[in-house]
Amino acid sequence: MQLSILHNDCLTPDSTEKSLYLLTLTQSQSSTEEPLNYQPGDWLTVQAHNHPKMVNAVLEKLNLSGRELIELRRVGEVTAYDALHKHLEITQLNPAILNKLQRQLKLGQWHDRQEMMTFSKDKDILDLLDYFEPLKTMGCEVMRFLSPLAPRYYSIASANLDNQQVSILYRQVRYTRDGRQRFGVASNFLAQLKPNEKLDIEFNVNPTFKMPADSTTPIVMIGSGTGLAPFMGFMQQREHDMKMGKSLGEARLFYGEIDRQHSLFSEAIQRWDRMKLLQCHYAFSREQEAKCYVQHRMAEQAEVLWSLAEQGACFYVCGSQDHLAVGVKAQMLSIFETLGEMSPSQAQAYWDHLREQKRLQQDVY
Repeated sequence: MQLSILHNDCLTPDSTEKSLYLLTLTQSQSSTEEPLNYQPGDWLTVQAHNHPKMVNAVLEKLNLSGRELIELRRVGEVTAYDALHKHLEITQLNPAILNKLQRQLKLGQWHDRQEMMTFSKDKDILDLLDYFEPLKTMGCEVMRFLSPLAPRYYSIASANLDNQQVSILYRQVRYTRDGRQRFGVASNFLAQLKPNEKLDIEFNVNPTFKMPADSTTPIVMIGSGTGLAPFMGFMQQREHDMKMGKSLGEARLFYGEIDRQHSLFSEAIQRWDRMKLLQCHYAFSREQEAKCYVQHRMAEQAEVLWSLAEQGACFYVCGSQDHLAVGVKAQMLSIFETLGEMSPSQAQAYWDHLREQKRLQQDVY
C-alpha cells in the first residue's frame, strides 16, 4: 500500500555520532484504503531504492551507460540503471552469489557455505567486482547473478490508536571503509523523503513480539538505540489502556545509548514515569570512565527482575543480536543462577521455558 509522509524528523540534528529519524506515515484524506491494521510489536516493510552514487559506481565498473536493456524475472524488461536502482541487491553480498560464481564461472575456492558467508560479510557488489576482475568484462551478464532487492523490515514505533498513522524509528547508515563511502539502502532512501511524498509499505505481523493479553502482567523492556522503537508502541498502548480504565501491571525499561545527547523520547519517558506507567533505567556507555551497558543496569536491579520473573512478567529484548542480546542473556542467566539458586543448566532450561511460554520475546537483528 501507499502512505503519505507526515513527518520525517531527525531526532539528533546536532550529533556527529549518528543520525536517528522518526518517520510518521498517514493515509491521505482521499484514500479509499482499509484502515491501517497493525499492533505494537509488528513490522513495517519498505521497498527502498539503491543510492544513485552506488548505482553509477557499479555501472562504471561494468563499462555500462545504464541505458542497456535487461530482462529481469518477475519484472520484465528494464534499463540497466533501473535494474540496479530499483530491483537488484548491490549493497550486500549474498553468499548464494558466490556459489553461482564458483559453479558456473569457476571463480573462487570456497569449500562450504560457512566460508562463503565469511567472505561475503560486510562486502557489497563493488567489492566483488574489484576482487574478481573478469566480472567487469561481463557487462549486463553480471546482473543475472545478483539477488532481488529485498524489502527492509522496521519495528513499528507507535500504537495503532486511530487506524490512520504509523511511525518507525531508523538510523541513517553512512560510513567509510576501504577508502569508499558506504550506504544503507533503506535508511538513506528514507532520509530523503519529504512531507506529502508517497511511500510503498506493507505491514507484517510479528507473532513473537506481542504485548501480554492480560494488561496486568508485568513487562520488562530491554533495548538500545533504535531498539527502543517497539517499546514506544507498547507505552503508547499502555497510556491509552490506562485512560480507558484498564488495570496495568508494572513496566520497566532498560535502555542503552552512548550518552544523554542521543537519548530518544526522553520527554515522553519522563511523562510516563510521572504517570506511574514506567520506570526507566538508563545506561549511557560513554558518560563515565567505565563502559555501562543495559546488562550492568540489569545487574543493579537483579532482585527486582527476579521478583518480576516470579510474578509471571514478560521480558522483551530488541536490538543487536551480536551485542545486546548476548549481554542480556548472560545477565539473565546470572540472575537465575544467583537469586533462583539454579545450576547453569537449570538457568538455561528456565530461559528456554520462558521462551516457550512466550514470556521471553526477542526482536534482534
